[in-house]
Amino acid sequence: MEKTDNSPLVSIIMATFNEPTTFIESSIDSILGQDYKNFEFLIADDSTNLETIQVIDAATAKDDRVKVIRKPSKMGFVHALNCALSEAKGELIARMDGDDIALPNRIGKQVRFALANPSIDLFGGNIYIINQQGDVVSQRLYPNSSFSIKMMFTYRNPFAHPTIMCRRKIIDNGFYYDPDFKKAEDLELYLRLYKNGYKFKNMPDFLLKYRVVGDQQKKRTTENWHFNHKARAKNFILRKPLFSTLSWTISLFYLCAPQWLVSYLYRRENKH
Repeated sequence: MEKTDNSPLVSIIMATFNEPTTFIESSIDSILGQDYKNFEFLIADDSTNLETIQVIDAATAKDDRVKVIRKPSKMGFVHALNCALSEAKGELIARMDGDDIALPNRIGKQVRFALANPSIDLFGGNIYIINQQGDVVSQRLYPNSSFSIKMMFTYRNPFAHPTIMCRRKIIDNGFYYDPDFKKAEDLELYLRLYKNGYKFKNMPDFLLKYRVVGDQQKKRTTENWHFNHKARAKNFILRKPLFSTLSWTISLFYLCAPQWLVSYLYRRENKH
């Protein structure tokens, strides 16, 4: 799979919007400092904060692998991701977020995994949870096997979005993020891929430090669960009625349940 021409094997895509300069600088540096070097780094930037823009522009000045995408009007997160995907040249495409930190061997490990597992179309890995100061406060493990991923799909997203890497054929076959989803856009894409027969896995490795500022269960708002439920309804699989009915029912429960109960269940699931 290694490229023999001048195009990179890996495209790393990031959508940014006014991240604090310390966050975005650490995030960009963690990608540019990877032990694997054959990549391009596409940053679709919606920022209006001059300091954030300056940090991103400085990265393009010091490393020609960094390419910035900006539009005259605000793209929004999902459209920004799709813009980056449409310009990606790599055979493998990796996600990254502007407030997270990739471990130094993340991309190299994922490239080796892709080469060793040609039947797997999309895969991610485990994450450390860090606070605003960058200290590791917890960790999150994700299911490895195809069966355990399928089981987790019924009640939760089985991938850490900023860790995923996928094969170019997914994009070539027209599978972009659905712009109708302001939230749960990653889950909707995974379910659509699953519905169309693509193969998933998670690596057993820790790949990334995922930053959480404040109380992380508060991010799980009613709007999140609305789009979660919408994603499962949209991608109901008739040939797998038990799976899809269970998935739809559980997401409806979370959508309708009192917020205190959802927060309690989320804390229990993420307790380490």
